Amino acid sequence: MATILEEERQTAQGAPVRMEIRDGLAVVTLNDPARPVNVISEGMLREMGEILERLENGEGGVRAAVIVSAKKGTWIAGADIEEFKNFAAPADAEAASRAGQEMLDRLEQLRIPVVAAIDGAALGGGLETALACTYRIATDSPKTKLGLPEVQLGIIPGAGGTARLPRLIGLRAALDLMLTGKQLDARRAMKAGIVDEVVPQTVLLEVASRQAMALAAKKLQPRAARRSGSPERLENLLPMRKLIFSKARQGVMEKTHGLYPAPLRLLKVIEAGLDKDVRAAQEMEARAFGELAVTPEARSLVHVFFTSTEAKNDVGLGDDVKPKSVDQIAVVGAGFMGAGIAAASAENGIRVRLKDVKPEAAAKGLRTARESLIKRAKRKKMRRFEVTKLVDRVQPTTEYSGFHASDVVVEAVFEDLSLKHRVIKEIEEHAGEGVVLGSNTSTIPITKLAEASARPDHVIGLHFFSPVEKMPLVEIITHEGTADWVTATAHAYAKKIGKTPIVVHDSPGFYVNRILSPYMAEAALLLQEGVRMEELDRAMTEWGFPVGPVTLYDEVGLDVAQKAGKIMAEAFADRMGNPPTVIDKMVADGRLGRKNSKGFYTFGEDGKKQGPDEAVYALIGNPPKKETPRAELQERLGLIMVNEAVRTLEEGVLRSARDGDVGAVFGIGFPPFRGGPFWYVDVTGAQTVLDRLRALEQRFGARYRPAKLLEEMARDGRKFFPDAA
Repeated sequence: MATILEEERQTAQGAPVRMEIRDGLAVVTLNDPARPVNVISEGMLREMGEILERLENGEGGVRAAVIVSAKKGTWIAGADIEEFKNFAAPADAEAASRAGQEMLDRLEQLRIPVVAAIDGAALGGGLETALACTYRIATDSPKTKLGLPEVQLGIIPGAGGTARLPRLIGLRAALDLMLTGKQLDARRAMKAGIVDEVVPQTVLLEVASRQAMALAAKKLQPRAARRSGSPERLENLLPMRKLIFSKARQGVMEKTHGLYPAPLRLLKVIEAGLDKDVRAAQEMEARAFGELAVTPEARSLVHVFFTSTEAKNDVGLGDDVKPKSVDQIAVVGAGFMGAGIAAASAENGIRVRLKDVKPEAAAKGLRTARESLIKRAKRKKMRRFEVTKLVDRVQPTTEYSGFHASDVVVEAVFEDLSLKHRVIKEIEEHAGEGVVLGSNTSTIPITKLAEASARPDHVIGLHFFSPVEKMPLVEIITHEGTADWVTATAHAYAKKIGKTPIVVHDSPGFYVNRILSPYMAEAALLLQEGVRMEELDRAMTEWGFPVGPVTLYDEVGLDVAQKAGKIMAEAFADRMGNPPTVIDKMVADGRLGRKNSKGFYTFGEDGKKQGPDEAVYALIGNPPKKETPRAELQERLGLIMVNEAVRTLEEGVLRSARDGDVGAVFGIGFPPFRGGPFWYVDVTGAQTVLDRLRALEQRFGARYRPAKLLEEMARDGRKFFPDAA
């Protein structure tokens, strides 16, 4: 029998997997010393293989086993994505897939029952490991999440997930999880049939150990997955099976326009393998995984994964700069944005004072915040007392009472400089001296806002995107005098509420709106040239944007776009010139977009967008007459944005190309499968991009003048990211 001394010896050697045997029960503990979370790496597979060999040989008279994690908040977070960079060819990725499949086949085929005791994230290869176990118990911790999100990296599950999950929970339920990358909490996972029991964290190992021995004694029967087919009988009927896959393909095409190969390949693999045995299904899975892992789309999506993770963890300051702890904030301005910021903060454990000048405005903001919180709480299946505790974190006020206890104050009032100056002075009269004062402005320079402050070094931009609950990015804007600890605190706050922050330097439009502005202006110019609005939108959604530029005008609000466009045109008059007249004519006609159901498109009584409003063409004085190739539309709109992004790095607005890609993808929906504007330059080739811009400059003028940095990159043969293919 193994002893505690053996466990201590293995721990001292830094083994990511260790085993302790007591009274016929093996407790296998995952604890990778080299990483903050457990991942399935070559080292983990090697160590797990040795553990499995000991169990296969019946070491210590083991009758059952439990797999637990020593990492708080993580069981197994998935595969080691770093190792994906080593895949030079499909065969490399296929071999990695087969290695994972082989390990989990051995786990599944052990003569003893194995219980997965899950506390924290069990994602990707983590859930695949759990599926190979006999029984699954998860904790009710909010950090416990189960899912197969591989399509978000341009791949499919590669360690048996496409074979095991449909056989366990049914075809439709499995497709919903795998095609969306959805993550389930423990209770929803149990309802879906993935998890057998949900328990409190404090008793996880105790319950798992007891159930493992009950399984060994045949006193407990596990949920058995089918050897082939679906456990839902109707899903095994050919007409129903065809309908399910047909609807799934239709949904994928509507969402992705066929630009992402992984979801379609996933459907093909599952459809071909569901009626075969698991081993045959895994053969198809491994081949598909190998081919997908080295596609440009997968490499771009992996790039987005790494850059966004790095942005969350890198504030760009020395280790000696410490952020202030943020436990309570105040928000001034209880409109749509202010309420969204309050809700996002409350959801992540922060107490919020939500202020507006009028009681009815504060009450409306509170109602908006609480409705958002309740909706998200229902999605998470939270208990009633938990929901009450959550919504009570937001307290409305018309006074500055309680502001002295706030760690951060966010002003989210109207975009008016004099109003914001007054609010900043009022905040400083009532807040503590150590408060961080963040502005949610989208157009006003932070330097100008700081002029009204008695403590300008405490002033910083906190630019959230609308709607706050859905948009993951926060731009943190520093001016020359911003204190480092203020920047660090703003970054820590954004990360705490689940956002991805990038730090940019104060400049007109900051970064995201700066690169969006020429793109939107060019779309308006194309309308003036006679291109149909729906053709513009279709061109850019087919290039990969979630919505086209004309739809975006309606969503943002044409009055807002008009103001932002004029600011940017004035700031960069040498290149951008006068803003297009289209937007002025629309606003003058009372067309503000979705907000008043009158814009480029028509809207139904339910607020849903309908077709193009043909009356717009007469209004702008130029009926559609121009047939422009879709590729030309995509080039004109895509490259003007890419070029502007390179300019921001050249001018020092951005700290790095990494932050530029993160900001573009998460802030405005730059196609993730293209990796961001800087990755796009690297993959396309700086010289190719430069040549295309020069050709456009010859036709359309200075707005397409290439950035000097781009010219240098092309001349020297350099890349923004050395690993870009």
